[in-house]
Amino acid sequence: CTFSSIHHNDNERTIKHRHPISTSIAFSCKKSKSATTMSAEKEGFNEVLIEPLKQFAKDSVHLVKKCTKPDRKEFMKIAKATGIGFCIMGFIGFFVKLVHIPINNILVGA
Repeated sequence: CTFSSIHHNDNERTIKHRHPISTSIAFSCKKSKSATTMSAEKEGFNEVLIEPLKQFAKDSVHLVKKCTKPDRKEFMKIAKATGIGFCIMGFIGFFVKLVHIPINNILVGA
């Protein structure tokens, strides 16, 4: 479908659209396409959209089935590593702020 000037043709259908400010605009669409073209478009649509979604869903289900709940030992290891990471990031932030305050006071001259 394309925007075009107002015209009448045997194999096209023309719809007039009147914009409040400008002159009339026509929107025309070709009549139905042949069956082979429609099936080719449908096949292309399946290749581009449907098949990747099916493969993604299949892979996702496979991943969820393979995943296991961590046991207590593994959970504690992950929790400790996360806690240590939080502490390290907190100390880094604290020291940056600790150094920033005197430098800022010198520069601003408070």
